[in-house]
Amino acid sequence: MTLASASDLLTYLADLIETLERYAVTLLPPSDADEVGLEQEPDGSLVIDLEGRLPTPRSSKDVDLLLFERWREVDQDAWLCVEYRYELRHHELHYRLALHRHDEAHFVRHFGVATHEHCEVTMGVETCGHYVGEPVIDAFDAFDRLYGAWLSDQKPDCSVLQCLG
Repeated sequence: MTLASASDLLTYLADLIETLERYAVTLLPPSDADEVGLEQEPDGSLVIDLEGRLPTPRSSKDVDLLLFERWREVDQDAWLCVEYRYELRHHELHYRLALHRHDEAHFVRHFGVATHEHCEVTMGVETCGHYVGEPVIDAFDAFDRLYGAWLSDQKPDCSVLQCLG
């Protein structure tokens, strides 16, 4: 996403919540809040931090969806997304997929990329710590990718990804 005003971010969040609800994702408020919203951190960053559960039969284990973005003000009321973490944790099939951009300087210095992915065919067991990741446009793009993986009802094939180390 390009630069956005605080008002743009509120609209973006509202549209994202509407999309998730349209797909029957149950949104859970952050542990320290009563409701979902655009939060401001002590350093001034704006944060979108959504956790949801995808629709599953009552007898199935949960499928968790995590969508996190950190926005920094780069000019007066001009905000830039400087970090994201989007994850799918499928407890029934016991796998994890994640699309990340964080600690950018570290990843560029060590791996030559700012974005990376996590793929665990068995949740908690990493064959590779970080895989090359295609940059994610925004939370809608991340949701489409993760929801599509979930709809396949199969564990991902992590071997097709390029390991960074």
